[in-house]
Amino acid sequence: MKKETIGKYVAILGVILFWAPLWGLIETVILMATSFNEITLFGPNDPKVPHDELRAATINIIQATLLTLVALILLAVSVTVLNYRTGWLFWVLIFYSTILLLVFPIGTVPGIISLVLLIINRNKFAINNVDS
Repeated sequence: MKKETIGKYVAILGVILFWAPLWGLIETVILMATSFNEITLFGPNDPKVPHDELRAATINIIQATLLTLVALILLAVSVTVLNYRTGWLFWVLIFYSTILLLVFPIGTVPGIISLVLLIINRNKFAINNVDS
């Protein structure tokens, strides 16, 4: 398999995994809603019910964060090691970097650094190549 093809699949996997925090957040909100429903129905006297669901929500957030780190590593490997640099990946990385800017204070510095690096190296991406 060619290096470019492997880079494409690694980039696609990284793009999919980057949305893990959103999946984790949605599942956490659903768990919290059911927990509050159970508190409403059964009263606050049974602390085990919300404790188990809060624990599950915390595990979801941790798993989502770890998957995001894996996604960032896959995207970095795709761009740097496998030299997969196409127009769609450039714009996806710009979008993700902008999202990272909004995650204050953790994502602000990585967001700024990645935006600056992407803008400086934009000529290395095949931005005008639509078919890749």
